[in-house]
Amino acid sequence: MATVILPVWGPSPDLERCLDSVERFTEFERHSLVVVGDGPLEPGPAALVAGLAARRPGAVRLLVLPARGGYPAAANAGLREARGDAVLLNSDTEVSDGWLEKLGEAVRRRPGIASATPFSSNATLCSLPRPFAENALPAGHTVATFARLVEERSERISPEIPTGVGFCLYLTREAIDGVGLFDEAAFGAGYGEEVDWCLRASGKGLAHVLDDATFVWHRGGGSFGREGPARARRAEKVLAGRYPGFLRRVARFMAEDPLAPVRERVLEGLRPPRRGTGAALPGVVHLVHGWPPHATGGTEVFARTIALAQAEHRDVAVYARLSDPSRPKGEAIELADHGVRVRLVVNDFLQRDPFSRNALHDRAFSADFDRFLEETRPGLLHVHHLAGHAASLPARARRRGIPVVFQLQDWWPLCARVNLLHAGGGVCSGPSPLKCASCRQLTALPPSALTNPALHALRAALMRRTLQADRYVAGSRFLARSWESAGWLPGSAAIDVVPYGSPSAQGNAAPRPQATPLPLRFGFVGALMPHKGAHVAVEAFRSVPRSEATLRLWGDPSPDPAYVAALTAAAREADVAIEGAFAEEEKERVYSGIDVLVVPSAGLESYGIVVDEAMAHGVPVVASRVGALPERFDESCGAFFDGGDAAGLREVVRRLVARPETVAEWRQAMPPPKTMGDAARRIEEIYAALLPGGSGR
Repeated sequence: MATVILPVWGPSPDLERCLDSVERFTEFERHSLVVVGDGPLEPGPAALVAGLAARRPGAVRLLVLPARGGYPAAANAGLREARGDAVLLNSDTEVSDGWLEKLGEAVRRRPGIASATPFSSNATLCSLPRPFAENALPAGHTVATFARLVEERSERISPEIPTGVGFCLYLTREAIDGVGLFDEAAFGAGYGEEVDWCLRASGKGLAHVLDDATFVWHRGGGSFGREGPARARRAEKVLAGRYPGFLRRVARFMAEDPLAPVRERVLEGLRPPRRGTGAALPGVVHLVHGWPPHATGGTEVFARTIALAQAEHRDVAVYARLSDPSRPKGEAIELADHGVRVRLVVNDFLQRDPFSRNALHDRAFSADFDRFLEETRPGLLHVHHLAGHAASLPARARRRGIPVVFQLQDWWPLCARVNLLHAGGGVCSGPSPLKCASCRQLTALPPSALTNPALHALRAALMRRTLQADRYVAGSRFLARSWESAGWLPGSAAIDVVPYGSPSAQGNAAPRPQATPLPLRFGFVGALMPHKGAHVAVEAFRSVPRSEATLRLWGDPSPDPAYVAALTAAAREADVAIEGAFAEEEKERVYSGIDVLVVPSAGLESYGIVVDEAMAHGVPVVASRVGALPERFDESCGAFFDGGDAAGLREVVRRLVARPETVAEWRQAMPPPKTMGDAARRIEEIYAALLPGGSGR
């Protein structure tokens, strides 16, 4: 029998999730729950607890302290009410099937065990898959499915650890009676009190273990907010004074990492089966400015598809930017993505420092990337995009003798606006400090007439240095030619053109009807930003009757709210529907509802993955005649119009309405879809020239 003690304070945004999991996975016929309000509860949490208590009478109790006393006081109040063993559980957790029984088995596996801590997403030394890091749930998993994998891969050895971790800490009744309660006086509002308790237990000859068969999700960091780091420092000072050798023991534990084999069994279950029987191939690190599902642009999708393919025969890691305004700059989250280690580092471009904000130099990012390279020890660095990072990062790899492949995904090193589309409209003829300063401000520091051109000049110099690489790759002939014309690459540099293809092209798109009835269904899929030209499509449909043709726009509205507001007003007048973004699993449904995809880009396109994606789903394309788009298909299976020309697009729509059978003819004429698997194989050939045994085939 065990009593779960759940201290609650403030709004507790994860409390509903926590209570729901406790109710589903706790045998209340044997166990009980005491919710301790650290002071009067707010209405929302109070209602949640009251509802659970009503459903589980006698098994769930609410104990409310008259005033906030801090986590140690709330935990102690619960411990005084506990019958049998006790489990301290944070409100920002989600437990899993059989959690209490498995924790109870862990503490009684050997004599003299005081506490057990489960694996978790965010639990310092008990974190999984990466220790001493915050982890996202592995890609493709829920808490329930990952907990099941942890249990399946466990050998139930309950390895010893220096201290338990308080987010979910199972305490035996014998240890509670022998050690006593938490030290409220020394640890006040909370932080470190469970470590102090565990070390007092260790002093009595008791041990603490990791329950390697149990996983409990933990958000972490929400209880103390910005006060957390200061409280951690105070707690460390108290602990260092009371237990002089403890911090050294923890440092030694981190360095020796005795839990590595236990974690490795779980990691092995996340990896795809390795192909090939030869020696292990050199590892690769991909450096990119975002990662699905947090960022789903063409560059991110391409980088992920390549990385997942490579993970079948080599170690692959990714260093990527994460946008999350709720987190401080530089905070990192680890993600296990089907065998690929992904480190997501927060940067929302909110910092005052113009060098960091514009990805020119950032000491913290450089130091973190150095540590990442030291941990992963790759044989090669593949740079996809540096926006949100720092221009100095590739040089950190070159300094270690690591070859660099630079993927030219767009024009960002040349152009702070990314796509050579001038702010005043029109395609830029080429960068210069004064011209760039009039187009895009990099800093508000006075005098701006001097500081912005100077910063653009510095940016150009740093980017030229950053572009030093061993091989260059571009997705289109157009992009390669534009970089060659710019003259920013070394004179001897050759650019390998590797078309991306579609991440979902399997050659088995659902068959479509031969006849295409009116109204024809046109769709736009892409970023709702000016250079993608959704406004051009809306303007083109302003005078098209809905009985003849309809237009629906799919895209994330968050990057440019002002543009989306204007687009929404125009769409309302033109009777055009804006659908917003869609999840990856919705892709088949979205494309099945489109007869013709419209790609009305106003800015230069470096490739146009959305074209390959549409054609892989059997959807013909009408596109602007700009950038690399004319390389994606010819007019035997689609049509082009001049970039920004709404009237030209309207004329194409009217021709198709007058002769809708053209759509079926286009479908019949479409070439077999290119796949990103083709691109991955070509990338491996490029690696082979730089790495010993690089092809591995």
